[in-house]
Amino acid sequence: MLSGSRVLVVEDEALTAEEIRQLLIEAEGVPVGPVASLGEARRLLKEGTPVDAALLDVNLTDGQITPVLESLSARGVPTLVYTGGSLPEGVRERHPDLVALSKPVAPARLIGELRRLLNGTAVAH
Repeated sequence: MLSGSRVLVVEDEALTAEEIRQLLIEAEGVPVGPVASLGEARRLLKEGTPVDAALLDVNLTDGQITPVLESLSARGVPTLVYTGGSLPEGVRERHPDLVALSKPVAPARLIGELRRLLNGTAVAH
């Protein structure tokens, strides 16, 4: 399914983060994290932690995910937003192809979207 792809998970709800981690493992992916804060995510990227894709919640305890999204975009890392809220203003304009799913999402859909992103066939939602 995800064939060993390293997926950065940024999610501040512990239960949701663990569910996503388990889901990635079951789909043969390698979870990076999960990390619960903007600061932790930025640190991982600054340290050069390799990631093939990212799954991001938008609203974290220490701010919105926008700086991490921008950093990932600059690196060409395919990113899936998975949020209970809405995208910050301007994000859709800067990232028209960004796939954004609203919580809750069926596990099969989440993995399917990640697989499409990794294969370069995702469609904007």
